[in-house]
Amino acid sequence: MFRTIILNYFRSYRNCLISFITAVLSLTILFSISTSLNVNQDNICSLRVLGSAVSAVEQSQQQSENIQNKQGAEQSSESYLTEYEASVWYLINTLRVGNSLAALQANISLTDISRTRSSDMLSANYFSHYTPDGRNVFNIMREWGVQFSAAGENLAQAIPADIGTPEAFLDAWMKSPTHAANILQAKFGTIGIGMIENGDRRVVTTVFKN
Repeated sequence: MFRTIILNYFRSYRNCLISFITAVLSLTILFSISTSLNVNQDNICSLRVLGSAVSAVEQSQQQSENIQNKQGAEQSSESYLTEYEASVWYLINTLRVGNSLAALQANISLTDISRTRSSDMLSANYFSHYTPDGRNVFNIMREWGVQFSAAGENLAQAIPADIGTPEAFLDAWMKSPTHAANILQAKFGTIGIGMIENGDRRVVTTVFKN
């Protein structure tokens, strides 16, 4: 009888020990999965803007202001913007008017350049004011025959794409001195906006000029 009691005691102890180890292992696995998910979320979710003093304002060779103004007027078209691009344009102009600055005219050529810049960053998988071959927006504007005496570029990207709302990007731009300087630059009178996305990543380029 004593032997039976001892055996029952060890069986009970063994079962309790197995249950305890199983519970600890389960908690460890759950913690590991949770930690892994959190790390992945940090890696996946990203909203970035990019600006530099180099791209804020650049002086080109002196051009005739009359020629520039005529060119800008001929190429201005609000209807050329997509709904998303128009939202960015509206938010930027609302800020400018609220700071006693003139609203920016939407420009077809600058919008084409902006869309080209965003598309190139998406397809070539980079995010920079410089293309892989070292060209910047000022080089590209000259290649397109766009005349300017002052110009600037703001960039933004979001992963996943849907966190990159116009409001989110504008808020991030305004928290950066170089981006805010472009948006509130009194010299600028026209703007191009280009948003391109591939389902996972959204890239927005805004190009400003006098």
